[in-house]
Amino acid sequence: MFKYKMLLVALSFATLLAVGCNENPIDPVVTVPNAPTGLMANSLGADMIGIKWTAPTGEYTGYKIKLSATGMTDTTYTITDKATTMFSVSGLTEGTRYTFAVSSVNGTTSSANAATITWSPASRFTQIKGNNIQVYEYSSLKGSGLRLFDPSTGAPAVYSKEAGGDKWDIAFNNDGTPDSIDAGSPRLLYTLLNPRITLVGKITPANSLDEVYETGDLTASAETYFSLPNVSTTGYVFVVKTAEGNYAKVFVKQLLGKILQGTILDDQYVTVEISYQSVANVPHAGTRGSVIGG
Repeated sequence: MFKYKMLLVALSFATLLAVGCNENPIDPVVTVPNAPTGLMANSLGADMIGIKWTAPTGEYTGYKIKLSATGMTDTTYTITDKATTMFSVSGLTEGTRYTFAVSSVNGTTSSANAATITWSPASRFTQIKGNNIQVYEYSSLKGSGLRLFDPSTGAPAVYSKEAGGDKWDIAFNNDGTPDSIDAGSPRLLYTLLNPRITLVGKITPANSLDEVYETGDLTASAETYFSLPNVSTTGYVFVVKTAEGNYAKVFVKQLLGKILQGTILDDQYVTVEISYQSVANVPHAGTRGSVIGG
């Protein structure tokens, strides 16, 4: 009987120890991840924004993206694939400034800071009435001036010189030479009646508008024009601000290694695509902050 009682006491003590150990487990140490860097944004359409970033150093398992804007409830997206460094959101409103805050996560632990950028969607135009947007040289009898957005049609338009410079936002001039073409403000390239004043900004070699992401506001502060080489392995994207204050990106395409297309004298042309912000004085972006508290 004595041995039986001692066995019960020993078993009870062991049970208490086991319960005590289960009630006070030792939590593993989780490393707080570093924040991602190099956050950039691009308008992919009138209702879509794309972002991309540089992965953080150190341990992390994925990302958390918070989308916010004035007047809307914040939305949080979770990315579990740590190899992902690009993301896009559709269903947005052109002209609205959306702020993206990208944090890295390590399990359930978020980085102390988040990379942020504010951006807006913009309309994308690749054709006019089912045809490529072609802007002809000045000596052509066809349209030589590009209107980025014509309110009467709700789309870009190409006008001849007889229509008047007050309808042109961008002009292209090869000046009778096949080696290069000038692009920029019509007022500086030609003598036109009532020319519009167009400001030109950054010029980037690229093969599509989707390639050119930005780290901050679009800027176009000078009325100018620039020269593009006719022989080129890439096209070019440049920033424009119209006389009404609308920002845009214009993509000049290359085909078969050339910017200028066509073989008929005085009828050569360039083919363009346009990303146009329909709300004035919204430079696609608002402001960029490198990091904020998570």
